[in-house]
Amino acid sequence: MLMDQGPSRKHLGDAFKPDPHSSSFRRPTAEMNIASGCPLFVAQSILDAGNYIKDDTIFIKVTVDTSDLPDP
Repeated sequence: MLMDQGPSRKHLGDAFKPDPHSSSFRRPTAEMNIASGCPLFVAQSILDAGNYIKDDTIFIKVTVDTSDLPDP
């Protein structure tokens, strides 16, 4: 979630459920894994026009739902 630092608090959020069979979520075997996630999360124009950047700082909130993971 991209946090709105202005008084309106119009935070922008997105979510995805990873595919456990995808190589994106496995131990890397090269320099980096194949990218996965939300590539079109927010447009640059929205960042520039809103209250998402203040004093050259953005705040991003990450929530990880582990409720459906097996016990270790």
